Amino acid sequence: MDDQGISLDQTAGTAIAAFTLAQLAFWHQINTGALSSEKAAEMLKQAVEANEKGGRANQLAAQKLQTVLDMVQRNQKPAAH
Repeated sequence: MDDQGISLDQTAGTAIAAFTLAQLAFWHQINTGALSSEKAAEMLKQAVEANEKGGRANQLAAQKLQTVLDMVQRNQKPAAH
């Protein structure tokens, strides 16, 4: 727990929920045609590259974003959790 009473589990749970919601919203944009797969891939590639230059947390984010980029490039939907 940190000095504000927030546990690692709470922080991780929030991050997982946020990432899952972002994936769902992203896929909805692609599926409805509001965002092309090509544009989505380019946006994700830029996000991966930017995060790879950061600290450990950013590098972990880059790995997660790379997973989504790979899925977009293969046109696969995220697995349900």
